Amino acid sequence: MAHKRTGVLTHAVAVRVVDTIAPRIDYPLNIMDERGVIIASSDAKRVGNLHPDALKALGENRTIFTHHADPSTGQQPGVNVPLLLDGALQGVVGVTGTPQAVAPLAQLISLTVQLLLTQQEEHVRDTLRTTVASEMLSGLVSGTSSSQAVAEQLERLEFPRPWSISLLLPQEGQPLPRFGDKHAVLSVNNSLWVLTSAHSGKVAPTGALRAISGEARDDTAQLLIDAENWRTLDGFPTLIPRADSAQIWDADLALAAARTPAGYSRTLAARIVKLSEEHARTLLVLAASASHVEAAERLNVHRNTLIQRMERIKLVTGCDPRVPGELLSLLTSVYSSVKLGELHIF
Repeated sequence: MAHKRTGVLTHAVAVRVVDTIAPRIDYPLNIMDERGVIIASSDAKRVGNLHPDALKALGENRTIFTHHADPSTGQQPGVNVPLLLDGALQGVVGVTGTPQAVAPLAQLISLTVQLLLTQQEEHVRDTLRTTVASEMLSGLVSGTSSSQAVAEQLERLEFPRPWSISLLLPQEGQPLPRFGDKHAVLSVNNSLWVLTSAHSGKVAPTGALRAISGEARDDTAQLLIDAENWRTLDGFPTLIPRADSAQIWDADLALAAARTPAGYSRTLAARIVKLSEEHARTLLVLAASASHVEAAERLNVHRNTLIQRMERIKLVTGCDPRVPGELLSLLTSVYSSVKLGELHIF
């Protein structure tokens, strides 16, 4: 026997079916719940009564054809068809009349109701999923969730490990990446937060869209740390790179700049106040490259031109970008200047 799932076929759904269909057919129509009780009928006086043939249809999980009236029970000839949703009995559709005449109609109405129930079930699931996803992301973004709570919500959403969290800052008219079933999306103050599950891959922004995509994480505690970091950067949009600048951007340096007091940021930025954006970008490419040859290729300049730029940077700032420690000092100044809106590189 098919298992029962209580409560899917509601009184409201049954009334909607009867009110829609009954005026269009020439036969009395009844809808019974999973107990065999009439919950909607073209004859309002029958609502609340137990329907014997509906009970039989539910008990045997098959269509019941009644050919003769039963004066003792008031039963009339007709057809009663079980309603199934994912193999679970939800109720019965009954049409009164000669079985030969009403059987095709009863089957059609049954299929219509099953389709309606399926749509309702999907809507409920989608609404629940959206609610859980919003609660989870709200907790991540605000920092109010615990690692355990996030893990439980991810399990409810059926989001398998690993996960990553991304922050996007879309401008009006900018195209957004496509999001699938394994993406949870939340908009907060014009910022778009996206949590991605393993099978969906990372969010892949393009062009001028500012975005940060986190690493794949197996641990929700680390996911909370990523969210805290992105929340910090969300306060300084210029430190968040456009997609076409992401390869020369460093999250640690951006976070350090975001967390540096404003006064000291101005001190750091003053070191490179005479550098052009071209020279500042050269510093970022040097830091992101494995060699000077690779840096020259990425800048699309001759190696001698790169050497000349490095000499110019040393002359203007007093720091030699060929020395790792001095390059790091220059980079902190670049990120501070970007934070203050003096440079527009990312």
